[in-house]
Amino acid sequence: EEPEDFISKVYFDPCSYQCLENCGAVLLTVVRKGGDVSKTVYVDYKTEDGSANAGADYEFTEGTIVLKSGETQKEFSIGIIDDDIFEEDEHFFVRLSNLRVVETDEPPELNNLPYPKAILASPCVATVTIL
Repeated sequence: EEPEDFISKVYFDPCSYQCLENCGAVLLTVVRKGGDVSKTVYVDYKTEDGSANAGADYEFTEGTIVLKSGETQKEFSIGIIDDDIFEEDEHFFVRLSNLRVVETDEPPELNNLPYPKAILASPCVATVTIL
């Protein structure tokens, strides 16, 4: 078997989201496919401005997603700010980074095997468009 058969890929699915300005929040989904899903995986996420600005159009958000043993997807939300001012469609990004795999009850550490147990796959950046 190729090492790729053992690697879990972590990414956004879908990679593109749309919401109305008055929706309150948008829900994003991170998935894990392939490899050993019995391992716990941590991945960080953080919003980044596009034409939409944190604090004015959406709430700056950063955190860590935990995919526990057997979990293949996790959702998290980002607050959308409704300012009652008509605006053109705007967008911002959410980026995944710093993927860690937990072997046992030890603290998470970076992959140190000849091949990684999990990798960030494309798309690791999601685009959110506020309509």
